[in-house]
Amino acid sequence: MDTFNQSPPVPPEIIDAAQDGSLVLFIGAGISRLVGCPSWDGFAWQVLEQLTPSAMNYHEQKLIRSIPDPRKQLSLAKIIENDAGQSKVDYHEIFDKPLSEENVYKYINQYSCSFVTTNYDKFIKPEYVRGKAEQNWRFYERSDLLASKLDVRGNVVHLHGCIDNHKSMVVTTKDYLNHYSSNEVPKFLKHLFSKKTVLFLGYGMEELEILEYVLKSSDQQGQEQKRLFILQGSFNADYSLFEKLKKFYNESFNAELIGFSLDKKNYNQQVEIIKKWGEQLTFGDQSLIDEAAAMEDELNG
Repeated sequence: MDTFNQSPPVPPEIIDAAQDGSLVLFIGAGISRLVGCPSWDGFAWQVLEQLTPSAMNYHEQKLIRSIPDPRKQLSLAKIIENDAGQSKVDYHEIFDKPLSEENVYKYINQYSCSFVTTNYDKFIKPEYVRGKAEQNWRFYERSDLLASKLDVRGNVVHLHGCIDNHKSMVVTTKDYLNHYSSNEVPKFLKHLFSKKTVLFLGYGMEELEILEYVLKSSDQQGQEQKRLFILQGSFNADYSLFEKLKKFYNESFNAELIGFSLDKKNYNQQVEIIKKWGEQLTFGDQSLIDEAAAMEDELNG
């Protein structure tokens, strides 16, 4: 029976992209769950708990909890919170977790490239920008979704907002529809996928819907696009299914799924892979020619 490589090698394209300054790490919720952040179910549950009984009673909570889709639960919770007339949800309490000395972000933060994340938390704190004011490298407003932000090493762009401003957070179904139909988001993603080599981390089966939302919204049809890479865990028994999924992502999004085995360490296996790859990469700056081209694209867009 075919099985996954427990520790897959870093693709040559990622090595080259790190050296020429075009590598972007795209971080999903699967990474934050490794340090104790909740799943979508857990997120919805904690929001409903915070709203009860100040904004709704326990019977209403039970009815909302019976809805199988946590994003719909969050949409209803948002309506209830808005009807209450003031913010009642403390997102820092949900997503601001203490980190142990050895954790996945210790190794992610050693990557001296730029970052995009769909996470609301603030665990991405690149060592490259240590000592710099956070407002100069962390961006989360929709108006911050500019191609130029991707060209600076150490910049962190929160595609779905950040816990520092709950109004910036893309949470409900309505939020997603408005966000991805805006002018800024598709333009930002189009530049990202056409000019950068992107490595997705933390997009397991639960995050595939969001990942496909991101990939489809870039509208790359007919556009030149660099190859995308997605580190994806799977059980050895599901190898055949993974190969079909790999073919789908390759044909649909020009994205290569890099498989690793979940059999021994589950998703914690990512920590070893991210650490190993980071030790093999040498990070450089984007060339002045590329920076000028990016600025021209932004002005003409």
